[in-house]
Amino acid sequence: MKHKVLAALGAMISAIGLSVASAGPASAKPLEHDHFVDSGSEIAQLADPLFCAGVVGFPVLHEWNAEGLFHFVVHGDGLAYGGGPFRATDVWTNTLNGKTFTITVAGQSRDHKVTDNNDGTLTIEFADTGVQKVYGPDGDRLFMDTGLVRAEVLIDHAGTPADPVDDQFIRFLGETAVHGQADTLGRDFCEDLVTFIG
Repeated sequence: MKHKVLAALGAMISAIGLSVASAGPASAKPLEHDHFVDSGSEIAQLADPLFCAGVVGFPVLHEWNAEGLFHFVVHGDGLAYGGGPFRATDVWTNTLNGKTFTITVAGQSRDHKVTDNNDGTLTIEFADTGVQKVYGPDGDRLFMDTGLVRAEVLIDHAGTPADPVDDQFIRFLGETAVHGQADTLGRDFCEDLVTFIG
């Protein structure tokens, strides 16, 4: 399991029905403007029995908080584009020793390109810019990723390609471009949990 990158947050936002993206031209009429919050906690191995299977041998408490603003506008192609600022914190705790591994992300996300696939789905390429920082149990920063990530998601538009309210996330299609500093590139998240909080 590789480290999270900025694109993961964009995909998460899309997964909860908020395909984030850019403001349209000044003449575009806003469809929606709102604030979102997502938070919770769970024992990672109970939520997903395959979480770091064979690598992490201790129970891991995952706590998260994500929030941001988003708005949708209709562009000249008649499709809805959205976007806004976001920030999130994920804390991973070894429940046996109390040590924590923390990831923070802050940035801006916007829909770069929306394509109607003419089969009931939209392919949305979004661009995330910002910074992700990873901290060890003593609070010192271990890694930092900063720059731009573009990635694509597949969305079911429920028969209304211009109305994002009823959209459903189908899947993350992958990154299309990455630019900037990437300290976590090539690092394994599960192995880092063992190294820093095991």
